[in-house]
Amino acid sequence: MIYCLDHLNYSYTDTSVLEIDHLGFEQGRIHALVGHNGAGKTSLLMLLAFLAAPTRGQILFSGQAVDSDAMRQRLRREVVLVPQHPIMFSTTVRANIEFGLKIRKVAAATRNAMVDEALAMVGLPQYKNAAAHKLSGGETQRVALARALVLAPQVLLCDEPTASVDAANQQVIAELLQRVNAEHATTIIFTTHDRAQAASLADNIVTLEQGRCADVAQKKR
Repeated sequence: MIYCLDHLNYSYTDTSVLEIDHLGFEQGRIHALVGHNGAGKTSLLMLLAFLAAPTRGQILFSGQAVDSDAMRQRLRREVVLVPQHPIMFSTTVRANIEFGLKIRKVAAATRNAMVDEALAMVGLPQYKNAAAHKLSGGETQRVALARALVLAPQVLLCDEPTASVDAANQQVIAELLQRVNAEHATTIIFTTHDRAQAASLADNIVTLEQGRCADVAQKKR
């Protein structure tokens, strides 16, 4: 298991948002989190991305307890979250995608090749020098995925990756997630309201209700 959650509680402003006794996510698989608004899907992604800490309980990542801010910060290099409404810098698509590589001090020539590869992966090579803030919703989501994938994360977390895009881009994004998982063994965890999409994409479907794990269903392999 790449993640194991035990006796986990997450609260803010004295309100319990998540209460999960035990939940595991197998490495190298695609997992869907389904549930209504307010079920706790996005809050769970924030915990899995190590952008927030549980109020109580424990998260294990690759068998190690994540119990300090320093460890959470280090693991953010291994786990990338793509939000439902990605924010693009008011620069080019290239500058947006290479931002994380610059922070990691990747050489300019290497960055350029990696950006080209990421854009090819999401099917937008011609958009390299386009203004990022002028992209359509579907194009923005795909560039955000390229910005995440260029970092070669162990885990890709996606919050409603197809909810705000047209049907054509929904198909492109779904196929992209499957390809990334198949070719790179990247663990993918995504949220969705669409149970049909979850059933077609995911190996494992976790249903959340009012912050609790109501059901876990696995496909036969």
